[in-house]
Amino acid sequence: MFLRSAIVSTVLLTTGFAQTPDDRPKKEFEVASIRVNPPQTGFHFASSSGAPDLSNPGLFRCTNCTLATLISKAFDLQGYQLPGKASLGNGTFDVMAKIPAGTTPEDFQAMLQGLLKDRFGLTYHYKDKTMRGYHLVVAKNGPKLKESTEMALVRPNGAVGQHGAAQGQNHEHAGLMNFGGTAMYRGDHKTTAELAQILSDQLSLPVDDQTMLTGKYDISLRWSASVGQSGGNHAEGGAGHGERGGGGPAGAAGAGPRRGEDSAPTLFEALQTELGLKLVSSDQAVAKTFIVDHAEQVPTAN
Repeated sequence: MFLRSAIVSTVLLTTGFAQTPDDRPKKEFEVASIRVNPPQTGFHFASSSGAPDLSNPGLFRCTNCTLATLISKAFDLQGYQLPGKASLGNGTFDVMAKIPAGTTPEDFQAMLQGLLKDRFGLTYHYKDKTMRGYHLVVAKNGPKLKESTEMALVRPNGAVGQHGAAQGQNHEHAGLMNFGGTAMYRGDHKTTAELAQILSDQLSLPVDDQTMLTGKYDISLRWSASVGQSGGNHAEGGAGHGERGGGGPAGAAGAGPRRGEDSAPTLFEALQTELGLKLVSSDQAVAKTFIVDHAEQVPTAN
């Protein structure tokens, strides 16, 4: 009799407290409002405050945002990764949502994704597509990457910066920064695949990691963000790609290995001199594209 009671108690405890991944509570915006704007003619620009301080309560506000803009923000997409944006329509929306305290960047993206699914009925899948872009490879003289140590994994305050990088209290901030035309990236315990994603974000073109390096590294990179980002003919004699595959940043397409007005190297030069890596242009770069299966043109009511 005692044994049977113990078994029953164990079953009740297990069924009462065990959670499958689908049962776990998901974070949501405390309040979210989507207002449909009247049809507009001519050009209109999205204005977004982003997520101010994700460690404290705040507001996400996006004014005159198209559905394509909201999807790109929610899923962290570059233009070339959303080939079906034209089918999403030209309607614009004013979105305002209250962000709960303690929200991480990953939480914020998940909440915005959930909002799009709930209010626009968004369904989607990913598909690999080959297009013009770059391969990230090891340069001729070998890599110069600094392999991470266990000590580098823990920052004093444990804060999370852009791309999930932690921030320390010694003012060596992690993530991507831009100061008057000079850009800098710092990231600890990063793979070369993660670096390739950072480069893809900067060039607005797909970048494949083909370094064959499997470690995790403390990466520091500084380059001129004012001119010559794309590299153009600098990368294996290839033409600039601004007219294909989504295009690079303004002023970068077809730019040669010019330096900015300051002495900072171009992104292509910095990769070789600082990290011992190289970007090689290719017509067969693999891009992970976002395919919209269904989305309503008008959201459900607030």
